[in-house]
Amino acid sequence: MSAITFLELRTSAVMGSIRVLNELLEVALRALGTDPALQHDLALGVAELVANIVDHECQATQGEGSEVELRLDTSPGELVLSVRSKGPPFDLDAALERAANHDPLENLDGSGLGLPLLMALFELG
Repeated sequence: MSAITFLELRTSAVMGSIRVLNELLEVALRALGTDPALQHDLALGVAELVANIVDHECQATQGEGSEVELRLDTSPGELVLSVRSKGPPFDLDAALERAANHDPLENLDGSGLGLPLLMALFELG
């Protein structure tokens, strides 16, 4: 059986969108009967990803036309949550390599913790 798109949302890439996206995602996840712990982890992941889009993409584009797309696909036994933007491409492989060679607790300046967090919670790719 192929995956179906259960939820698809598009909004401006602003910090205030995190709350709205997570509230709508929570409604969808409850309708699917997902475990509350998974709902929490997905909300945390969405918050981290959207915050990075706002911080990095909006800097690159001066905030003009920046959008976030959240999509939840489901098939038996599987949920796939995608967070996308139209900003500059993000090289996940290079970031994973840098993260493997960097201790995020070495320099607690508030950056560099997101990718290890996401790696601990989810299968990235």
